[in-house]
Amino acid sequence: MSGDIVITGMGVITPIGGDVETFWSANLEGRSGVVLEERMDTGGLPCGWTAGLIPEDVKARVAADYAAPDRSWGDSLMLAAVDQALGDARFSELPAEEGPAALVYARVWPGPTGSFPQDYVTHMEDLAERYDRIGNEPSAVLAHLRGKHLPPETRDLSAYPTEITERLGTPVIPVRLEATCSGGLRAIAEAARLLRSGRAQYAVVSAAVSRNTPYVLSQYGQLMALSRWKGDPAQASMPFDKRRTGMVINESAGALVLETAEHAARRGMAQAYAVIGGWGLAVDTRHMTAPSVEMIERVMRTALEQADAHPDDVDTINAHGTSTRLNDVTEARALHRLFGERMADLDVSAVKSLTGHGSAASGVVETAVAALTMCRGIIPPVTTCTEPDPACAVRTSLTPVRRPVGTVLKNSFGFGGQYASMLFRRPATPRPAPQPV
Repeated sequence: MSGDIVITGMGVITPIGGDVETFWSANLEGRSGVVLEERMDTGGLPCGWTAGLIPEDVKARVAADYAAPDRSWGDSLMLAAVDQALGDARFSELPAEEGPAALVYARVWPGPTGSFPQDYVTHMEDLAERYDRIGNEPSAVLAHLRGKHLPPETRDLSAYPTEITERLGTPVIPVRLEATCSGGLRAIAEAARLLRSGRAQYAVVSAAVSRNTPYVLSQYGQLMALSRWKGDPAQASMPFDKRRTGMVINESAGALVLETAEHAARRGMAQAYAVIGGWGLAVDTRHMTAPSVEMIERVMRTALEQADAHPDDVDTINAHGTSTRLNDVTEARALHRLFGERMADLDVSAVKSLTGHGSAASGVVETAVAALTMCRGIIPPVTTCTEPDPACAVRTSLTPVRRPVGTVLKNSFGFGGQYASMLFRRPATPRPAPQPV
C-alpha cells in the first residue's frame, strides 16, 4: 500500500558475520560468535569472561575503510553498516536532490565504554593523575582540560550526522536516542514516525556498541547479570534454557534504510524486506533493572493495536531473550498472557543465543533477522536452548523451522524501564537477501 513504511536496505557488523548474508547463514547454522574474552584480565571479576566479538578479519576491514583519528570505534562500525544498507537499497542511484531525509541513531552513552580495553586503562590513569594533582574543583579541572586533546570516546561530540549527510547528498533530520537496550527498536519507531508525519521521505536508522571493558564488565558483574557459565563459551548465552546464568555482552552494529512505499516505488524499488506494522513504547520507573510482565504485555498489545492486528495474526516472535534468569521468565510470562494457549505452537527465536547482547544495536540487528524470517520463510533455531526451562515454556527449535511467515513480533527491553515492541509484516514482493561483501 502507498502509505506503508518499508525496509529496503540492511547492513550489519556482528560477531557472527560482517554482512547480512553471512550473518543470516550463521543464524540458520547455529554458528556462535561468543568466545573467551582474552583482551583483558577478567580474573578478579565475578563473571564476564566470555564476549561476542567481531571476527578479526571483519574488524580489520572496518578499521582499514572507516577508522579515523577523531572518529570513535562506534561511529566506524555504524558507518560500515550504513554503507552496506545504502548499497543494498541502491541509494547510489538516488538523485542528490532527493529528500528530505532522516537519520535516527542509537548508541551507548558517551565515555570509555565504547573504547578498546587499552583505551579505557589510559583514560582512567589520566583521571586518577588529574584528581591526585588538582582534585575536583571545577575551575582547576577546566584549566587542566583547556587545550588538552581528549579521545573521541570520552566526548559527546560526533561528525557522524555530517558524514551521513555527505553520503546522502541531502540535509538530514538527525535524531540521537539514548534508550539503553531498547534504543535500536525505538530508533526504527522514531524513523517510521518521521516518515508517516511527512517530515521525511526516507530514513537511515543505525546503532552500534562496543563496550567490552573492565569497567563495563564489573558493572554488569555486580548486578549479577553476566553469564557465569563455565563450559564451552559458545554455549554461554542460552535464552529460555533452565541452565542459563546471565547474558553475554557483544560488539556490533546495524543499519536499515526505511522509506515510504511511494518513495521506494518512485525510484524503482518494488521489493522490500519488511513493512512496519505498528509499535508499542513505554518507560516504567518502578525498577531500574527488573523487567515488568505488565509493561511487556502492554507494549506488545499496543504494537498489535497500532497495526490493527490480533494476537492470532502473529506467526512468530523474535524475542529479546537475553539469557538472564529474570528477563527470560518475565518476557515468557508476558507472552503467555498475550497469546495464551497459542504459545504451545508459536515458534520463538532468540538471536542473542549466538551473538550475545549488543545493547541498542541488538534491536536493529535482530530486525534484520525478523525481516529475513519473512522473506525466506525460515525461523532461525535457538541452538543453545537444549534444556528448555519449564518456567518459560516457550517453543524454540534446535534446527531451522521452514514455513511461511507473514508477521513477526519483535521485542526489545532495557535497563531504566525501557520497553519496545514492533510488529513487522511480510511485503507483497519480498526482497532476496543481499549477497556477501
